[in-house]
Amino acid sequence: MGEVTVSPYLTVNNANGAIDWYERVLNAKCTFKLPAEDGKRLMHATLVIRDCPLMLSDEFPEFGGFSGPDLERGSPVAVSVSLEKAADVDRTFALALAEGGRESHPPEDMFWGDRFAQFYDPFGHRWMIRAPLEDA
Repeated sequence: MGEVTVSPYLTVNNANGAIDWYERVLNAKCTFKLPAEDGKRLMHATLVIRDCPLMLSDEFPEFGGFSGPDLERGSPVAVSVSLEKAADVDRTFALALAEGGRESHPPEDMFWGDRFAQFYDPFGHRWMIRAPLEDA
């Protein structure tokens, strides 16, 4: 696919907690953290999920409204993650819910040839996970 030219940048309330959650549930690896001057929040962090970057920061309303999604409604934008095997979709979805995520679409074999599921993380962001069906 070549160089990644578009990367999600998420804003969350509790960036360190989100990083921990993404590491546990999505097997993310945190490669960089820049603490804010207040010593409590993160100004910036970079994670990698599989081979793709994901950037995030804490909320900084003092800089013009950098805020995370509404926790009840969730984000209207989804981050899509391609997993290796169809069974990974079920495993990741179950882990996401066990770790405080909220179901949006349960795992299902889809007409386009993927195992697919969707959930909201505890920070209000929506995730779509998918993997090719083995017999497709």
